[in-house]
Amino acid sequence: MLVKIKKLLYISYLKEPTYDLIEGLLDIKKIGLEEIILLSESLPQGLKERLSEHGINLKRDEGSGPFISRVLDSANKENASFIVAHLNREKRKIFRGSTARDLIKNTPFPLLIIHENGERRGSSTKGLFDSVILATNWSDEAGRAWLYIIGLKEIVGVLDIVYVLNQRPTVRDIRQLRDRVEEVRKICLEEKIDAESHIYAGKTAGEIILASKDYNATLIAMGYGSKGVFKEIFSGSACYRVAEESPVPVLIIP
Repeated sequence: MLVKIKKLLYISYLKEPTYDLIEGLLDIKKIGLEEIILLSESLPQGLKERLSEHGINLKRDEGSGPFISRVLDSANKENASFIVAHLNREKRKIFRGSTARDLIKNTPFPLLIIHENGERRGSSTKGLFDSVILATNWSDEAGRAWLYIIGLKEIVGVLDIVYVLNQRPTVRDIRQLRDRVEEVRKICLEEKIDAESHIYAGKTAGEIILASKDYNATLIAMGYGSKGVFKEIFSGSACYRVAEESPVPVLIIP
């Protein structure tokens, strides 16, 4: 089933936002983008006119209250299909969550996180969805992310499916894993998505970020499901680590 993104909520958590990235999201118009809601105290001069030339309406929603509540209230009120968060890079804290982490934990909407000092690898003419890393671990959450990416096939270029081994496997484990990853790849090819499968070994978040560098990715896509506060604090979450440390934008599917 194709994904249609008609309304996009764009939030910036920067002291001096430039909103240049909004125009970098125009590929989404191919799958139905009609309107961008800017959660901001002001509307940047000239941006509304530039987007109008592409057939996209821009409007502002100031909102009120704490940051996360404002984001979710605005997304619900506007019936947004997608949230884009443009954030400052924050140092990871053990007992205090980052803005990225708080958004991931609370949003029921697909969430794209872009850091201000993140890198855009490869050619500057590359689109956001031109080279996608899809991280999988066979969980329900990973399955939802996979189906969502297939639904975006009209704008996805190359898809690299990455599974990370955390423990020493047997030969049988490797064989079964390769078969499973290859099965996912074949389904993607049937959906007309140029896909390759890869197996990495090590710490999950670090290996996913390494894969994004190895394959010159423009985006990392991951699924997310909360495991409860205790487990999140003491075991950590690869999803949080990737979202906080990735040099490229990260798409989280709840």
